[in-house]
Amino acid sequence: MSLPILKTFGAFMLALTPALASAADLPLRTAPPLFTAVPVANWQGFYAGSFFAGTQAHYQASQIASRGVTKTGHTTGMLAGYNFQSGGLVYGLEGDLGMNFLRTDNGGVSGGLVAHSAESLYSAHLRGRIGYDLGAFMPFVAGGLMYNESYVRVSSGLDAKGAVQDKIGWTLGAGLDWKVPLPIVGETILRAEYLYEGIPSSTYRYDPALAPVQMKSGVQYLRAALIYTPSLQGWRAPPMEIADWAGAYAGVLAGYGNASAQTRAAAGTQKLSADGALGGLYAGRNFTFGRLVAGWEGSSVLTAWNGEGIVPGTLDRQSYRNYFESDLRARAGYAFGRFLPFVAAGASWGRSEQSDRASLSHKGRVSSNAWTVGGGVDYMIAERVSARLEYLHHKTWKDSDLDLNGASMQQSRSADLVRAGLAWHFH
Repeated sequence: MSLPILKTFGAFMLALTPALASAADLPLRTAPPLFTAVPVANWQGFYAGSFFAGTQAHYQASQIASRGVTKTGHTTGMLAGYNFQSGGLVYGLEGDLGMNFLRTDNGGVSGGLVAHSAESLYSAHLRGRIGYDLGAFMPFVAGGLMYNESYVRVSSGLDAKGAVQDKIGWTLGAGLDWKVPLPIVGETILRAEYLYEGIPSSTYRYDPALAPVQMKSGVQYLRAALIYTPSLQGWRAPPMEIADWAGAYAGVLAGYGNASAQTRAAAGTQKLSADGALGGLYAGRNFTFGRLVAGWEGSSVLTAWNGEGIVPGTLDRQSYRNYFESDLRARAGYAFGRFLPFVAAGASWGRSEQSDRASLSHKGRVSSNAWTVGGGVDYMIAERVSARLEYLHHKTWKDSDLDLNGASMQQSRSADLVRAGLAWHFH
């Protein structure tokens, strides 16, 4: 190698030496990890939705003798709750209200237990929940208090007697929440869970001259729920200078109702009226098309409508108590700034308890299936909170069967409701 080339090569190596020394001081590169941690989801905040459940109940009845019967049924209703989150730990409080379709017949024990039927009318739960964030999934356990109203009926042809009792018990269960995007609806929580209710013993005095029936029961639920989350968005029109009504919402209702029932029998027709307070939950989903807002909504409320009248064909006083109302309606409205006047129509379902005060003939569950129409106005108080005032009218499309005093009767019913609400919007 010639001298000029050696000199050039030596100068290049001298210039490169500091860079090589600096590179030697750098930390060694490590291979990327094979697995990455699951990102923590945001489960914190208010949520609400609806549920459907299959149920199995064991009723243990006793007088002189005892006999138990197991029966399956179903229930449907609404739920709402609030989650707090600390790292992966998720905890909070949840309540629900459901109408039960659960009845069993007990043939009794000769000389020791009268033949009867038992029916769960509705249940409410207030539970604490604790779960762990696994990204899109959250397994949880839950437990707390339950409130139930049940009906025991002692069969005796058309002149059956019975009694209704309410009671407070306990509930315990576990389940899994799954955040999943659904078509149109958007990101939603799907839930599957198991619940057990322990219902304490109650005394059903169906006739002062006879021994009461003592009843203790335990109920199992397998529930599926569709729940709205704070991140649910869904489709919406381009923004306008109005309140954002698009998306899901849920809240609480309170108000006043008046019912008018007409009972018909071969011996004649009698009318009665009942009124009182109401309170419960409602939830729905809005879609916006410019200023036009359309969607659907459902509600479940407990009612305390009490009244009295005359049993057809007699001079006996009849007592009436309406205790549950639910509905499912389509809605349409037109937005004016923060105001949303709307109309709504759909179907409603109610339940009442009625009895003949003289003969003690009693029916603890009289169903009413009705059309409902109404209207009202929503007002957006804040970005996510709205207030409501509305009027509804119910009118039965099919007469209900009502057997009192040994006579087969049919009953129609209309009702007028004024309700105020406060809702949270998940947008």
